[in-house]
Amino acid sequence: MSKQSLQSFWLISFTIKLLAVLMTCISLSIVVGLMKYVPLAERAEHTYYYPFWYTLIISILINLALLLFLTLPLSLFVDQVLASLKMNRPISKVISAIVAYFLLGVGSALLFSIFVYRMHAFQNAGPYQYVVTTTFVFLLWQSGLGWIFNKFRKQNQQTSTG
Repeated sequence: MSKQSLQSFWLISFTIKLLAVLMTCISLSIVVGLMKYVPLAERAEHTYYYPFWYTLIISILINLALLLFLTLPLSLFVDQVLASLKMNRPISKVISAIVAYFLLGVGSALLFSIFVYRMHAFQNAGPYQYVVTTTFVFLLWQSGLGWIFNKFRKQNQQTSTG
C-alpha cells in the first residue's frame, strides 16, 4: 500500500469510529425510545407499557451489538477499498462513500437477518431498513466527528507553529 493511500485510509481513525458507534447508538436509541413511548393520558387500561428507560437501554444494547460486530468491522474493509480508489474530485469521493456504505448496510442487514431469522431472512423487511438507516447514521456521525477533529487538529498545529 502506498503512503498516500495509507494516509487516506487513516483519515478517519479507529477512535473516531468508536466514538461514532457510541453516538449512533445513543442517538438512534433516543429516537426509538421516543417513538415507542406512550404518554400516560393515552394509555389503555389494563395494558402494560414499557418504560422509556427500558426501551432506551434495550435499544442501546441491540444497536451496540449491531454496530460493533457487523458495521464497524465491515466499515474498516470498506474504508480500505475506498482508500485504494484514485479519485480527485470531492463529489466523486462523497458519492462513492455513500454507495459503499449503502452496500455495507445491505450486507450487514442480510447477515443480521440470516443470523436472527435463519430460514425466514427474506420475509421481514424491517431489519433491512433499520440496519441501512443505522449504517447511514454511523456514516454521518463518523464524517462529522472526523471533520471536527481534523479542524481541531489543524487549529492546534497552526497555534503551535505560529
